[in-house]
Amino acid sequence: MATAAELLEFLPGTDCQQCGLSCAEFAGLLVAREAAPEDCPVLHQPDYAGFIEALHELLGPAVTAPGMRIDPEKCNGCGICVAMCEYHLGNCDAARLGKGPRLTDTVVFHVVNGTVTVVRQELCTRLVQAAEKCNKCADHCPTEAITLF
Repeated sequence: MATAAELLEFLPGTDCQQCGLSCAEFAGLLVAREAAPEDCPVLHQPDYAGFIEALHELLGPAVTAPGMRIDPEKCNGCGICVAMCEYHLGNCDAARLGKGPRLTDTVVFHVVNGTVTVVRQELCTRLVQAAEKCNKCADHCPTEAITLF
């Protein structure tokens, strides 16, 4: 996988902000797959012919991994997903006692400002190869705010 510095070599380097970002910020979004090379308006100019293709080649094919999304419009911050999470139950003493995790605990979810946010998705037992696929957070969400994919 290419680094932001490698991708930066194929960006205009003018920090024109036509996309709303500096070239370095845009390179970071490319690495995170939150932007596509086509999102840079300057790369569509004739002076940069072939740069979009070069960026796609550096990035390689997108790897789709299982994951989750929490819809902040639906989430009411009840924390049931935090309490039901298999990782929390197995690795967090407070969760095993029916309490919420402490800020110092390593967790998948946290309730922040009344909405559940994913803190460390890579800890989710759904992502562990050969593990039984857990759906407890989504199954117990009363507002159906959690989508697993």
